[in-house]
Amino acid sequence: MQDAIAHIQVLTTPVQDYIGKLKKITGDRKYVVFYGCGMILNSIIESWNNYTGIKIDFLCDSNPAKWHTMIHGIQCISPDELTRIKDETAVFITTGALLEVYDFLQKRDFPSVFPIYKYDMKSSPIVCGSDISEIQKKLADTFMLLEDKRSIEVFETILQRAFKGSEQPDIMSRVMDKDQCFADVFFLGEHESFVDGGAFDGDTIRDFVSRVNGQFDHVYAFELAKENYQNLTDCVQKLPAANKIHCYNLGLYDSSEEISYFAFESDSAIGQGSARAFVDRLDTVLGDAPVTFIKLDIEGAEMHALRGAENIIQTQKPKMAVCVYHDLRHLYEVPLYLKSLVPEYKIFFRHHTMYEYETICYATI
Repeated sequence: MQDAIAHIQVLTTPVQDYIGKLKKITGDRKYVVFYGCGMILNSIIESWNNYTGIKIDFLCDSNPAKWHTMIHGIQCISPDELTRIKDETAVFITTGALLEVYDFLQKRDFPSVFPIYKYDMKSSPIVCGSDISEIQKKLADTFMLLEDKRSIEVFETILQRAFKGSEQPDIMSRVMDKDQCFADVFFLGEHESFVDGGAFDGDTIRDFVSRVNGQFDHVYAFELAKENYQNLTDCVQKLPAANKIHCYNLGLYDSSEEISYFAFESDSAIGQGSARAFVDRLDTVLGDAPVTFIKLDIEGAEMHALRGAENIIQTQKPKMAVCVYHDLRHLYEVPLYLKSLVPEYKIFFRHHTMYEYETICYATI
């Protein structure tokens, strides 16, 4: 155990002040520009404003239709216009084409280009303001649970980025794997009963149905946001065996209540915004119904949902795929909690994008 703690200490110290780092980078430049005006920008910009308070002077995008338009109240300029002010500008890449844009700007000799990590902004006050030794102990406990080399590589890479910082744009792509939610750590049979927590527009369900060739017992799809629920039901109606797919306009949680939420595209957050919806415990909704596989991607409410599914997890021991990237503490809270419920669980980590998004803790017996 002491060896594990020592190893984690090396990976997590000295702790970076990510917000302070962003302020230093931008303080040295006249302009701040976000490059990329799609879904990733929409996800990042609110966190940037909330956590840094730094003015964004311009946006930039390769799509000519966006040039000289106002997006989020900020003017979008062309890459050529951006190039003319490159020596005075800190550029943060806010597009899924991270490496392509980075290479494009490097070839144009941009001196100050960086990836931007939404959840590292969120976690910066945690790592800078908490008892780091207690966090390191829990991370070491988790490290000792990891079942394979790839899990260790993913875990170590995330810790190095989140705690010590990295300006290398490919740091997460080095540990990126395909098959999001369906990693190489378990097998799908012909009689799965799949719970999709955070079903969005049905994208994961489409993938699941394809992977099992339409042979399954049930799918239970939970989507909190009304904005997405209609798209989900439209998707399900077109799938094979749609009569075995049950959709709920409901969030998974550890209580039964009406809550406020915010939703924009694939982003949502419980307790924010003015929209209203209901949440409930999976144990309450499904009772004793068979469950063989649970996926949770619910924007930071994963621990609440796990507590609300405690009986199903303990008694049925389903395969688990739980996102752990929304909150740094979930890197240890989720696997340690799953292991406490089902000691037989084997714990794996996989990462599925070149950004910080889609790190998943898998558990299977």
